[in-house]
Amino acid sequence: MNILITGHAGFIGTHLTKKLINNGHNVRGLDNYSASKKLNLKQLKEIKGDIKNQKTVEKAAEGCDIIFHLAAQSSVPKSTKNIDEDFQTNTKGTLNILKTAIKKDIEIINTSTSTVYGPTNKTPTPENEPLKPISPYGASKASAEMYCNALHNTHNLNIKTLRLYNVYGPKNKKGVMWDFFNKLTKNPNKLKILGTGKQEKDYIYIKDTIDAFIKTWKNGEPGETYNVGTGKTLTVNQIAKKITDLMNINPKYTYTGGKSWKGDIEKTQADTTKLRQIGWKPQTTANQGIKKTYNWYQKTQNTSQTN
Repeated sequence: MNILITGHAGFIGTHLTKKLINNGHNVRGLDNYSASKKLNLKQLKEIKGDIKNQKTVEKAAEGCDIIFHLAAQSSVPKSTKNIDEDFQTNTKGTLNILKTAIKKDIEIINTSTSTVYGPTNKTPTPENEPLKPISPYGASKASAEMYCNALHNTHNLNIKTLRLYNVYGPKNKKGVMWDFFNKLTKNPNKLKILGTGKQEKDYIYIKDTIDAFIKTWKNGEPGETYNVGTGKTLTVNQIAKKITDLMNINPKYTYTGGKSWKGDIEKTQADTTKLRQIGWKPQTTANQGIKKTYNWYQKTQNTSQTN
């Protein structure tokens, strides 16, 4: 298969790119490298460009059978500071991908987010829960999903959407785990935690996430949306405890109180029934995933110290 991955050089994109190459596919990547660097893989054709440019997307997609669309502005805090950028990249950029796919008859796996739900009393949350995003990021991704659904119906677009929950693992240099690793490496005696520490979210390991992409591509139904999470939750305090246990330290916790940041959702939990029905289930426990992530973090620290 000839495959285009937008946002291939990001955290999730890097893992997906390597997986698809290892599976024998011809892979090319499109990325503006605003938050990443070239992967420089021998088997990968890398294209520097932005999904906000329709001609760039069309040229990158030439001859492809499928597009895995991951490129996005994916930070909730950043989205509150630059609303227009979120719309231009996440909504209009996605529309450029969809128009290209229609023009060239290409299948799409679209990447969305659990933030489209907003706060909900229904947890675990099924895919048919009404979308009520509370951040510009969530709104831009929900809007993109609406276009995906509309063009599937009006133009017979072959598209499947994944709503990712909190993905973590090696190569992710943001998020609560990365934040804790960094803080505790610098000072193992104290840990400042945003909010109350009681925030409760569904954390899914990167390998299980990549498996969900592949399984949805192979077995998913066009026009359908699938939650990607574990169906279980961890509080921020529980994550801190698991990490400090791994590091064999006992720091004093302090809390900022209130919400972690504007647009944050205090509790998320996926109902993964639909994804399980097409043959997927998570293989990595929280303890296994956090340990693997910590081992990777240690290696990055050792490498940076020797350079």
